[in-house]
Amino acid sequence: MTNEINKTIYGIADYSYLTTPDVGFGSNQYKVTLRVNTKDASEHIKPLQELISKEVAEQHKLRPNQTAPLKKANLPYSEEGEDVIFKFHSKYKPKIWTKDQKELDPDIAVWKGSSLWVNYKASGYNKSVGLGVTLYLQSVQIDNLVEGSPNGVCPFPKRSEEATA
Repeated sequence: MTNEINKTIYGIADYSYLTTPDVGFGSNQYKVTLRVNTKDASEHIKPLQELISKEVAEQHKLRPNQTAPLKKANLPYSEEGEDVIFKFHSKYKPKIWTKDQKELDPDIAVWKGSSLWVNYKASGYNKSVGLGVTLYLQSVQIDNLVEGSPNGVCPFPKRSEEATA
């Protein structure tokens, strides 16, 4: 039995691999790390904790005589001051929409600092790393775009040597 929820969350992108996949460390995934204020994050954290609790309950049903504590995986979010940082990922390129409900041009790269809504699916699991929950990136709607270059071109203008003095 799979435990899942579907939700939409709003925040500011800290790390954004929405238009091209992150290929570092053997990964090939689309992902975004979203900064959400604690007040707005609470409505997402509670259902995620409930998904983990369901996984724990299922494990106890499967092994009722197990007395050792269950191993828990890292959470897909962390608290950082007044914010909660959520990590979403997908093997597949998400649909990206503008706030005008038009598909974002594929040549536009969404960079850090963009404000956006993320539609995600949260799925509980029980793997060798422990019991946990994963946040799967489904689609994105951009509220305020911070645009960059998808091919890694330097975003700064060419500067003369005199300007560095």
